[in-house]
Amino acid sequence: MRGSNRFRIGTCLALVLAAIGDAGPEIIESRSLIAGYDGPGPLIYLAFAALVALVRWRYTPLFAVAMSVFFLFGGFADADFTNRFITPSATVEFLAAWLQTLGFVATIGFGLAAVWWRSAAETSLSARQ
Repeated sequence: MRGSNRFRIGTCLALVLAAIGDAGPEIIESRSLIAGYDGPGPLIYLAFAALVALVRWRYTPLFAVAMSVFFLFGGFADADFTNRFITPSATVEFLAAWLQTLGFVATIGFGLAAVWWRSAAETSLSARQ
């Protein structure tokens, strides 16, 4: 397995963890997958994970990076989201907020690494020829 593929897989797994962190508290509270639906966020994360996994274009992981940056910025602009970080008394919401945020940060890191690793590999190949 090439290094670029490892980073693509890491990007996809990080997006799945972000989706779990976003949807988890509502699903646990309602005890139902359908009744716990609170918005399209987790579905968007999973759609971007599928995009990164299925589209083999070199710069595809950058779409996931951009989406993660937008959702992180939007999350930190929302007072309710930031309050979940500092309220460990609500354990599920506290852990889910950290899981979602760390998932986005990992997506940014893995996505950038996937593009960089592939670019570096192609540059070294063209230099050999």
